[in-house]
Amino acid sequence: MFGVSLLSLRAQPSRRGVVQGAYHRLLMPITLEITSYGDAAHAALARAVDRHKREDPLRPVFVVVPSNYMGIAARRALGQRRGAAAVSFLTPYRLSELLGSAAVAKTGKRPVSTPVLAGAVRAVLGREPGRFEGVHTHPATERSLVKAHRALSETTPETLKKLATTSPRTADVVRVHHAVNDEIGATYSNEQDLVNAAVEAIRAGVPTLADLGPAILFLPQRMSANQIRLLTALGRRHELHVIAATTGAAEADTPVRLAIEQLGMEWSPPTSTTVPAADRALSVSDADDEVRHALRSIVDATLDGIPLNRCAVLYGSHDPYARMLSDAFNAAGIEWFGQSVSTTESSLSGRSLLGMLALGDHDFSRHDVFAWLAGAPVRHTNNRPVPVAAWERASRAAGVVSGLDQWRGRLARLVDDLTADAQRFEQDEEHEWRADRLRQEAAHASELAAFVTSLAADLRPRSQDSWSDIAEWCRELIRRYLGGEASRSDWPVHEQRAAETIDDAVSRIGDLDGIDPNPSLAAFRRALE
Repeated sequence: MFGVSLLSLRAQPSRRGVVQGAYHRLLMPITLEITSYGDAAHAALARAVDRHKREDPLRPVFVVVPSNYMGIAARRALGQRRGAAAVSFLTPYRLSELLGSAAVAKTGKRPVSTPVLAGAVRAVLGREPGRFEGVHTHPATERSLVKAHRALSETTPETLKKLATTSPRTADVVRVHHAVNDEIGATYSNEQDLVNAAVEAIRAGVPTLADLGPAILFLPQRMSANQIRLLTALGRRHELHVIAATTGAAEADTPVRLAIEQLGMEWSPPTSTTVPAADRALSVSDADDEVRHALRSIVDATLDGIPLNRCAVLYGSHDPYARMLSDAFNAAGIEWFGQSVSTTESSLSGRSLLGMLALGDHDFSRHDVFAWLAGAPVRHTNNRPVPVAAWERASRAAGVVSGLDQWRGRLARLVDDLTADAQRFEQDEEHEWRADRLRQEAAHASELAAFVTSLAADLRPRSQDSWSDIAEWCRELIRRYLGGEASRSDWPVHEQRAAETIDDAVSRIGDLDGIDPNPSLAAFRRALE
């Protein structure tokens, strides 16, 4: 079984006139150019930008790309060829924000977030679970219905009616979808509202669109109904050039073909495109061996004169290959570009907060408490780091396993024993040093007992009457145990940003008041995760 594939892309000769094909001009001011992926596509982008900038090199041009990753790659390729002055790279969603956010903001509605959708789903199911009776409180049900709601938000009312007739379960999903819209529609806006506003702005000819300059749609892939609607409106009222690419394999080209046809153009790729094929296969023992072979192949390719930006490692499963490849390339000192393997959840603040909230799940087991203390930036009195090693020795000597009674009772007995031993040794001048050490150990044990007792009390919210109360309680936990913004000044930049993201997430969950009438600590933790 092969989980990793390696591509090394050698520079291909220009196939202009064969792959590029003719422009297909429609009633709309839109043109289509079909090319191949890689160097040919980037060359087509450079030519399109040059055409727009022929008279004025600083004329603004914007390129619509499927993702930020593709935008970065295209910007770098364009910069290597001719520079990229006054060229913007925007995803469809970012274009919608630029054109429609002002109109949406005037309505007073706030952008909807996943916790808000989840809260609305819980509220709807709490009133009328329907066919989800018995599983309506399960987290998996909540996640599935949130995902379904996002997908159904892009469908037309006619399509929703047809879906509701296919089966009773589907009809109930559609019912929940409509109920969630009724729940949040007056207060929150979704992507559909943003696209609607952007389409209206395009039709009205907003100055923002003129300031952006001519548009180039670069390498479209599978597109949602909202994206198709936005780009169709853009093509009807604005200069738009589409650069699509073909692999020559019908199955692989299907998403691109559908996108082009949905935009109202004819998909007519050249017939001379060469379909790439693997030239060798390796049989290896495990994923580690796969990654090692891939890395060796990359190094061998560079020795043959192939630049690193013409090499790619492809894998079908994010886990475990993303992390393993990242570690392997970093260890080899090879710069790589791709999806980050670091998430907010795995950041210092993320794992520290989630770990702290989970301590009560196993009755404050000694293992969980010290695993959390060892990996979290926990502060103690006078804003000092906690003495993790000394506390761990004290808990082990006291025989603590789990439970607050053990933390208090066994540590208290240890303090009494250590104090008594210290009093006995202090009467002997030769062992005064031992008395001092025993008193210090007793102090650590006493501090640990007080710390765990205080932590257990703080992990119980004073009030769960509202989401804002729980959010404020969580913010206070973060300030008290993990430090506020001032204590993060010496953190790495990416950790500071992750901490700010978590602060914002906690605040957004506090906005669920009026959406979900049943706030709870369990639901708060689920939304935060």
